[in-house]
Amino acid sequence: MVTAIIDDHKMIAEAIKSCLLSQNVASEIFTFNSAQLFFDGIDPENLPGIIITDLLMPGTNGVELLKAYQEFFKSKNKKEYKLIVLSTISDPQTVKMAMRYGADAYLSKESTIEELIEAIHECMRGNKYIGTKLRTNIINNFISDEQIVYHLSPREKDVLQLICSGNTIKEAAYKMNLSVHTVKSYYKNIMKKFNVNRTSDLIIFAVKNGFYQINS
Repeated sequence: MVTAIIDDHKMIAEAIKSCLLSQNVASEIFTFNSAQLFFDGIDPENLPGIIITDLLMPGTNGVELLKAYQEFFKSKNKKEYKLIVLSTISDPQTVKMAMRYGADAYLSKESTIEELIEAIHECMRGNKYIGTKLRTNIINNFISDEQIVYHLSPREKDVLQLICSGNTIKEAAYKMNLSVHTVKSYYKNIMKKFNVNRTSDLIIFAVKNGFYQINS
């Protein structure tokens, strides 16, 4: 089975490739450091039957990434493929969202290679698979069902969506027809409300808490 591994951390992608090849899980494995490199570089005559992908990478993230894979394979008239998410994002809401929008399996990057192989086999049998640790989180979340409400103004929501979609503050300002200073002010307000200090943490927080979703 031809397999593609897509992760912006090259060392992780190559390590997974080596392990899967040594276990004879796949006949051929290609690695890509971004979804765009995958779309541009994969051979249309040798499309993978299995995609193992990170969920949070520069450019396209979250549900938009899952939709992009679906559109790509649809354009190539390939219907049979399995999409496995391997991510550091492990909150129940993101896991359920990913499964709802096309993922056949979802595992934490803390999972073992043995569990990844198990997930591949389950997917090939036509089953869905959620990592063992993540299942526990989902059950606990279902039981507690606690949610913190964070209020963002309409402008702050617009800025958040653009930032999560990979835009810089300058690009967001251009698209919103606002000054860079104004957008930067909105951005700082969001960071303060979410109690984060880096853009990467902001994106993870937005995904975890449902602020960055499909068609948003």
